Amino acid sequence: MRLDPATQLPRKMFLVCIVACLFLAARASVGLTQESPGSATLELTLDMGTSSLSLGEPAYATVRLVNVGAKPVEVSKLLDPQTGAIQIAVSSSIRPRFVFLPLFYTDAVHTRTALAPGESVAAVFPVFYGALGWTFDRPGAYRVTAEYRPQGGAQAEWIRSRAASVTVVDEHGVGASLLTGSSASEEASKFLLWQRGDQLQAGQALLTGLVTQHPESPLADYALLAFGRNLSRSFRNYAVGKIREADCEPAMSYFQRVRTEWLPLFLQIQQRLDEARCLIRLSRPAEARVSMARAERLRAGRPEFTLLFQQAIRLEPALGQSVDRNTSSP
Repeated sequence: MRLDPATQLPRKMFLVCIVACLFLAARASVGLTQESPGSATLELTLDMGTSSLSLGEPAYATVRLVNVGAKPVEVSKLLDPQTGAIQIAVSSSIRPRFVFLPLFYTDAVHTRTALAPGESVAAVFPVFYGALGWTFDRPGAYRVTAEYRPQGGAQAEWIRSRAASVTVVDEHGVGASLLTGSSASEEASKFLLWQRGDQLQAGQALLTGLVTQHPESPLADYALLAFGRNLSRSFRNYAVGKIREADCEPAMSYFQRVRTEWLPLFLQIQQRLDEARCLIRLSRPAEARVSMARAERLRAGRPEFTLLFQQAIRLEPALGQSVDRNTSSP
């Protein structure tokens, strides 16, 4: 039997309504247990660690994403420009707004986590040099903002932090040599960023000259730390096709010259962890435990530094025993 088209239309409309109701009910049931990121339940904060930088001085940003709502929220676990979860926007009176672009991006697995009410995820990363060169490339006042959007989420709206203000001053032209655009200055900038790179010989030579001529400059401490960190780890130099093993004696000599308290907290912890690794290699375990204890005190339980400790223990498993010993001690 063939139905009249006039009787088929109401039936189709009825089926569409049923499907729509089921879909809305399913969405509502999900919303009872988890809210989508990007809603008012998430708060993003940005801390640049300082309000003043010397021209050519490395800068590190700390971002923290907090669930300020009453229900669990699924968010990106790795807050970093390299994963695309975070963008850093910068502007000044002499340079229009631009987005900081890292030198490379990375794909990360298992990058989402559920935040209970009151919980947070945090991360620290360098923002001073990237694909566009130096971020703070001239003296002046800058405004820096962090922006977060859950990857693959239905909510397209970015969550923005309050702007942080940073003033860059020219310290008698000391850092200008890092911003000339020459191959040596680009190598030096990458060496400060990666804190490793045997193949960056022209850049290392430039930084050595900076340390020699301006030992009192804050930039000298960043360079000394980079030299020490580079030597504290093995390095595969593809330019010569061989591996250079860690060389901890000269690494420790560099570390001893660094005025650690002048560095950002992130780098202070890095230095103490590298010292501990080298002291283990040099068969000085008691001193290694002291460096680990200093790193733990600097950390003060802040989750954004957890990855630093995990990386250090992965490079030197014996450090894990020092962490357990420091944690269990009164």
